Amino acid sequence: MKSATRTAALLSGAVVMLVSPFVAMKAMSDPADPRVSVGAAPAGTLVPGDIRDGTGRMIAGAVWTGLVAYDPRTGVPANAAAAAITSDDRKVWTVKLKPGRFHDGSPVSARSFTGAWSAVLREGWSGARLFTEVAHVKGAKVKQERVDGLTVVDDLTFKVTLDRPMNGFPALLGDPAFLPMPDGVLRSRDWASYGKRPIGNGPYRVRAHDQRETVLDREGGRTIVVKAMPDAAAQYKAVQAGDLDLATAVPPNRHESMEADFRRRHLIVPGRAMTYLAFPQWEKRLANPSIRQAMSMAIDRNAVANGPLGYQTSPANALVPPGVLPGRRDEGQCRPCVHDPAASAATLADAGGLTGPVPIWYEAGAGDDVWVKAVAEQLQKKLKLNVQPKPTEDLQKALADRKVDGPFVLKAAPAYPAPIAALTPVLDARTGYGDDYALDLIGDAERAATPEDAVTPARLAETALLRDMPAMPLWTAHDHLVWSERLQGVTADAFTGVRLDRLTVND
Repeated sequence: MKSATRTAALLSGAVVMLVSPFVAMKAMSDPADPRVSVGAAPAGTLVPGDIRDGTGRMIAGAVWTGLVAYDPRTGVPANAAAAAITSDDRKVWTVKLKPGRFHDGSPVSARSFTGAWSAVLREGWSGARLFTEVAHVKGAKVKQERVDGLTVVDDLTFKVTLDRPMNGFPALLGDPAFLPMPDGVLRSRDWASYGKRPIGNGPYRVRAHDQRETVLDREGGRTIVVKAMPDAAAQYKAVQAGDLDLATAVPPNRHESMEADFRRRHLIVPGRAMTYLAFPQWEKRLANPSIRQAMSMAIDRNAVANGPLGYQTSPANALVPPGVLPGRRDEGQCRPCVHDPAASAATLADAGGLTGPVPIWYEAGAGDDVWVKAVAEQLQKKLKLNVQPKPTEDLQKALADRKVDGPFVLKAAPAYPAPIAALTPVLDARTGYGDDYALDLIGDAERAATPEDAVTPARLAETALLRDMPAMPLWTAHDHLVWSERLQGVTADAFTGVRLDRLTVND
């Protein structure tokens, strides 16, 4: 099977494998370690409001039950700990909880959520921006003790007041920043101890956690051990040797051999983190959208993704990443994202050409040097432009001061699975872009009565943004999974990661 065809097939969704009787007998005869073992990069923290990496999100999805959970096949949020999340105006939301308990036996109450959310803001954890910049919870400020927009009604009911209507608010609540914490922890504020042995309300409880591994137990279920294995090659070899059940990373030199090595026991999970090249509107040389489109068509995204980026990304064909499943369009919408050197040269000539130095600005030390150099070389070769990488110590300050005089690297990820959530970071990227038609469509999507009603204006806005191209999509990160013959139920999505609670073993 050709690589492109195989990759397309892998992106179709979760895979569940059946194994032969011989394999099942082998698993039964080898009880040395009956636990399910998962290799992953070490989690930075397991304090819910501060989780900021894929491993942390994966573990959190098993240890906690949030207000909502995302369907891995559709991306649509469904109530989990919440019995209902309602609003008459999409600005004041009422959350009613199902009765539940934490692993220490204490009840999950309205204060378990409002107290945890207040802690995220007060402590300035990484999830704070979801309250202040995405949800715009009334009175939400970092390092502040009280949040005006959070009101407890009774033990199982609380209200959340936003500064502006947001139809996607329930979908946002699937992020780990919105998970609950027990009352004893909220009162003690001993976050260091809690991070070492977090207490959740989900199907798995943390039995042990250190720098080497996290051990998760489930009543009546099989223990899962998440081993800290930052080296993708080590994970891959361990699964091949039968020493690991699931690898969450694949080294670049094994990407093309996954099918031969594991047959159907591998999966590429579409991602949500996207990389763009954005254009400052104040740089008049780049004001013509045709010039930006010409530069986009000159970039061979496949060559960069499969070369400097080591098969860890997928070339972009839209502004909305493929990991956003609601409202997803099967066909790519970005015609200028298709590599076409002849068309790019003709388009640039028709636009009057581009002279003088064209720096590509990017944050120094962020690991982008190699691919930025590759893109610069492609633009030099295909369009005869004087393009040079320009690392800077503070890109955001350079943008605020309007010192940026060329395209700049923009990395963004939607906060929740909806097209509008993917487009908002592009508009907030300090490009100075302000087309009324596109902005009106964004406003229509934000004011829509339901997330479903928001899809059409958001997609029309995406089309308008691709026409003007204030930011050209380059690629999205994706995850690789390979697993042992004894494992079943391997399911993953861009927002939660691997669903540990769905893993089963052939006995």
